[in-house]
Amino acid sequence: MQLLKKTQSICPEDLRLLEAELWEVDGQVLMRKTCPDHGQYEDIYWSDYQEYVRAEQFRDDGKGLAAPHPSRLGCPMDCGLCQSHRTRTTLLILDLTNRCNLRCPICFAAAHAVDYVYEPTMEQIKSIIEYAQEVNRPNIVQGIQNSGGEPTVRDDLLEILRLEKEMGIDYILLATNGIRLAEDIDYFKKVRDLENVYLYLQFDGVTSGPYIKTRARDLWPVKQKVVENARKIGYKGIALVPTIAKGVNDHQIGDIMRYLADNSDVIRHVVFQPVSFSGRIDRAKLKEMRITTPDVMRLCEEQTGGQIKKSDFFSLPMNQTLAKMVTKGGRHREFGVHPHCGMIALVSYEKNRFLSVSRFIDNEKLYFRMRRVFDQKRSRPVVMWNLITGFLMYVRPAFWVRLLPLLLTKSYKSGRHLVDDWMREKWITIGIMQFMDPYNFDADRAKGCCLHYGVPDRESKARLIPFCAMNNLHRRSVEEQFSVKTKSGKKTEVTAGV
Repeated sequence: MQLLKKTQSICPEDLRLLEAELWEVDGQVLMRKTCPDHGQYEDIYWSDYQEYVRAEQFRDDGKGLAAPHPSRLGCPMDCGLCQSHRTRTTLLILDLTNRCNLRCPICFAAAHAVDYVYEPTMEQIKSIIEYAQEVNRPNIVQGIQNSGGEPTVRDDLLEILRLEKEMGIDYILLATNGIRLAEDIDYFKKVRDLENVYLYLQFDGVTSGPYIKTRARDLWPVKQKVVENARKIGYKGIALVPTIAKGVNDHQIGDIMRYLADNSDVIRHVVFQPVSFSGRIDRAKLKEMRITTPDVMRLCEEQTGGQIKKSDFFSLPMNQTLAKMVTKGGRHREFGVHPHCGMIALVSYEKNRFLSVSRFIDNEKLYFRMRRVFDQKRSRPVVMWNLITGFLMYVRPAFWVRLLPLLLTKSYKSGRHLVDDWMREKWITIGIMQFMDPYNFDADRAKGCCLHYGVPDRESKARLIPFCAMNNLHRRSVEEQFSVKTKSGKKTEVTAGV
C-alpha cells in the first residue's frame, strides 16, 4: 500500500470541495476522502495500478489559455476556464437542448422533471464558438460535438450545423440516440449532405437486454436501422458510443467490436464510456456496476481472444506528439489532456482478425524519441531526420508503405486529410473515455481536461467548462439561468441522449 498523490475532490452528498488522496492498495488505485458531515468515502479510481503508472508516463500538460476566466471561488467551483486550467480546447461541446425523446435510467447529464427548456439561441451558439476561438489562440479549435439532451429534437439543428461549418469548424460531431435517423431517412440524407458531420451514436450492445436496462426501451432494432440507413445513403461517418456498466453489458465488449468490424463500411470508431455515477443513475448500485478504464482494456483482450491486447492501448496525451509528427512540428490541433482521462488503440480488421498497429511499431520508443525532439524545439529538418530515422528503427519494413502518408503530410490541412480519408479507410480506432462522478472526482483531472462545454454567460461573451466539472457541478445552474418556461407550464424531462 502506498500513497500516490494528494488532490481535491467533492462530497457526493453536498458537492463541497474536499481534500482527497489516491492510494495503491492490492494492485488497484483507490480514492479516499472524508466529509466532516457525511463521513468517509472510498472508491476505485483505476482498477490496475500498473496501467495507471504506464498511462502516467505519457503526461503532456498544455499551457492553458492566454486569457483565462478569473476564478473567485477556486477550482472547480466557478469554472470559466480559470487560471488553474492547464489545457486548451480540443473538442468544444455544445448542449443544444435539455429535451429528449428518451428517459434513460442511466444518464450522466442532470436528469430531473423541470418546468423549463434549455436551448441556446443561434446568436448564443455563435458567440460561444467565437469566444472559444478567441481565448484558445494561437491554437486551433476545429472540433465541435453537438450534444444534449437529444439534438435532433431541435427543428433548427441543420441550421446550427451549417452555422458551425460557416464559422470554419471542420470536424463536427452529432451525439444522438439515432431514433430520428432510423425513422426518417430523408432527414438522415440532409445530415449526410452537410459533409464532415459525424454521428456519435449511443450504442450499448448487440442484443436487446442492455438497452432495456440502460435506456428503458429495446433500442437494438433502432441501432440496426441507423446502420442500414447509413449504408443505403452512402454515409460512412458513424462512431459507436457504448456506456459500459458491470453486469449490464460488459460481457458484450468483444461482440461490439465484431459488430463494428462487420459494418466497417459505415462505422470506423468506437468509444467505450465506463458508466459515470452522475446525473440519473441508481447510486446504490455503485459497487456492483463500477467499471474503470483498465477493466475495459482487459475485457477487450479477453473477449477478442488476445487479438487486441491491453498493451495496445495508449494514454490520450500521446496524441499530442502524434499531431506534431503529422504536421512535422507545424500548425496542429492541441491534444493536451490528463493521462488518466482516456486510452486509445488503432487496429485493422483483416481475414476475420483484429490486428493492432503496435504489432508493427515500437510505439513507446518512437514516441519518446519524437517527444524529446519536440520538447527541445528542434528545427523542421531535424524533426524530419528524426522522424525518418525513427521509422527505420522502430517500424517493421513490411509496414513502411502503410505509413508513407504520414511522412508525406506537410500541414494541418493535409493532416486532416490523413485522418479523414486514409486512416478512416484503413484503421479502426478504439477509444475509452472514463468520465468522473462525485465519488471519484479528481480536480487534477479536471484541470487537465480538453473537452470543454461552451455555455452562455451574463458577464462575458461565453464560458468554457471542463466536461466532468459541468456534469457534476455546473449543469443545473447553467440550464436554469439560460432557460425558458415551457408554454404549457408543465414539467419536461431533462435527460441525455448519450
